[in-house]
Amino acid sequence: MNEVNDGYQMIPFYIICDESQSMEGAKLDACNTALPKIHAAIAADPIVNDKVRIGVISFSDTAEALLPLSKMTDVVDFPGLVVKGGTNYGNAFTCLKNTIQTDIADLKKGGAKVNRPIVFFISDGEPTDTNWKAAHAQVADKSWPFSPHIISFGVGGAQADTIREVATQVDKKGKSFAYLADDNADPGAVLSEIFKSLLGTIVGSAKDPGGGMVLPITGPGFIKLDEV
Repeated sequence: MNEVNDGYQMIPFYIICDESQSMEGAKLDACNTALPKIHAAIAADPIVNDKVRIGVISFSDTAEALLPLSKMTDVVDFPGLVVKGGTNYGNAFTCLKNTIQTDIADLKKGGAKVNRPIVFFISDGEPTDTNWKAAHAQVADKSWPFSPHIISFGVGGAQADTIREVATQVDKKGKSFAYLADDNADPGAVLSEIFKSLLGTIVGSAKDPGGGMVLPITGPGFIKLDEV
């Protein structure tokens, strides 16, 4: 990624998706259906396409930048998620920090003015690593110039307290932007709604006249935890 964007305002968005064994079936199918729709919607909107860059990080036992931070019209095929092993949060956050560090440096080399990254973290289970909070703390450290806003979503077996801890973005009342699926809701259907909300945040943030972040709204089957 070596773009020339002299003085242009950019908003990096990262979607971190769990692809552990428990995501197999309807949950992963919903993610793999929704991600190309986000790609197509952004690529079709010149204003949003010019202003935002999207990256996808997948994680299980390991984590990888499945889609490097990209302009959507430059992406031909959106990569798919594949079911793998456990749910290692720490590796996801380590990968995120390394990826952000490289991506923002590249954008700035091209002359862009880069907003603080916005991260959507999606998981259906509890972390299988016990020391994930150390890696999360490094990403969430506000002394790091590239520290992102993390907005978290839990479905299936994800626990409210853990999903709340992952979120770093808070509202004016200090309440975190962490979202959780209803216990009785179909996880695949809820994930489809979550991705619709994410797209709304991406488009709304790109078009916000004040340059602010438009936060996700709740949809059928999922709630904002601190509003319960």
